[in-house]
Amino acid sequence: MPWIGAAIALATVAGTMRRKGFFRGALDTGLNAVPFLGAAKNAAEIVRGRDFIADRPRSAAGLPIPPARPPISRAR
Repeated sequence: MPWIGAAIALATVAGTMRRKGFFRGALDTGLNAVPFLGAAKNAAEIVRGRDFIADRPRSAAGLPIPPARPPISRAR
């Protein structure tokens, strides 16, 4: 029955990627989909009280903080 964990991971991939970002979300979902490793990871996160792969930082308004962009130079 290890495929049940993989099915749950695939069902939650969109929400996880939205919360954590593309690469962090893909890594988190990939680890959760691996039989026994995903169960061990989730058990450790429950005992620990937080995720191993953190969500993206949020602003005070609850919106994701956009990545820093270099200033636009208007040299003429």
